[in-house]
Amino acid sequence: MFERLRGTRDFLPNEMAARKKVFSSIKKTIEEFGFFETDTPAIELFDLYSIKSGEEIIEELYAFEDKGGRMISLRPELTPSVVRVLVSRAKELSFPAKWYSIPRLWRYERPQSGRLREFYQLNIDIFGSEDPRADVEVISCAIELLCDLGFDESDIEVRISDRRMLQEFLLNLGIENYFDVLKIIDKREKISENDFDEMLIGINLNDDQIKEIKTFLNSKGNFLNSIGTLSKNYKGAGVSKIIESLKKIAEDLNDRGYEKFVTFDPSIVRGLDYYTGMVFEVHDRKREFRALFGGGRYDNLAELFGGDHIPAVGFGMGDAVLELMMRRKKIWPEEKVEIDLFIATIGNVEKEVTKVLTSLRGSGFKVDFDIMNRNLSNQIKFANKLGANYLLIMGERDLKEGNVTLRELKSGNETKVFLNDFISSPSSHLTKVL
Repeated sequence: MFERLRGTRDFLPNEMAARKKVFSSIKKTIEEFGFFETDTPAIELFDLYSIKSGEEIIEELYAFEDKGGRMISLRPELTPSVVRVLVSRAKELSFPAKWYSIPRLWRYERPQSGRLREFYQLNIDIFGSEDPRADVEVISCAIELLCDLGFDESDIEVRISDRRMLQEFLLNLGIENYFDVLKIIDKREKISENDFDEMLIGINLNDDQIKEIKTFLNSKGNFLNSIGTLSKNYKGAGVSKIIESLKKIAEDLNDRGYEKFVTFDPSIVRGLDYYTGMVFEVHDRKREFRALFGGGRYDNLAELFGGDHIPAVGFGMGDAVLELMMRRKKIWPEEKVEIDLFIATIGNVEKEVTKVLTSLRGSGFKVDFDIMNRNLSNQIKFANKLGANYLLIMGERDLKEGNVTLRELKSGNETKVFLNDFISSPSSHLTKVL
């Protein structure tokens, strides 16, 4: 007996139905924001991810050599693939381009709660605009799709920062190896305070610098108020411009009614190397789970892929943590698969069954029939297991008189109808049975 690979999942029909319902809600919300669905190949050249995805992603690739001698990888994230498409098709596009997709991705990492080796991930991106309003659109869409799924401000927190501001702050402290510091800050919530200090000491930071960094990182709270405090405490042309952009984002989010959802948190830097500006993460309020998702600005990625400068902002959300959070809140749908009608047969009525199947399926009804030569009792049992709403019993004796028996399975109500009348107007007959 074969077993599924660790870190992967099997989905039975009812499980797929629940997942489909969740994804449909997500798609509906995103499309209300003016995003259009795209997709890319599941395999890409290895170099696509080695350019600027970061060491963590590179180490987790499902990579192999194909028959042409090329290094290939299953996609571990979507942004590089989307940017590849963007660069190659830029002349055909109108900007800003607002795209989304929910592909399957693969990463060879240690499976744990909320983290799998194969998973679905929602990705949304806006290409072509440097305006803070694009950032607001992305963050707003993230909040709104979660609200439409059943969450509210008591469940989720959107933590927002800006990598440029942190870089400017570190440079003003005389820290030139600021990228090393960013990597350590990104790990802060996963390690002890003592380990955090030791890691900073390990890259030659002094006590005063460490103290200043920790003070800065602790300046979190209400988004707009925190930005006001920063504008007073930290000066300089570079910092002022960044603060003004963050202030615009905060004000617009407040105007949209999202003030209770968002928090300013300068410790958010995001692990991927390609982020260039505003970054954000979404967490559950109780911190029971890892980050639900995150994203931000990556304005230089198109250039790294050989294209022109195309500013971009977006986020990615994996389905594993989302499902855990929805189940904890008891809003994950419990779906049952069902069909409209099951045809049970008595005797040799194959031609008549084919006629009914062709007609009803052609009219959009979900219809099944017995292909196991079971007796009537077992056919009815199977129809109930399928979740059929109606049962159509077609027997040789009744058909000689042009009749069939229609039964509503939940109530048990049934009636005899003329077969030709049923075929010509199935909806009216189904309603009558109810």
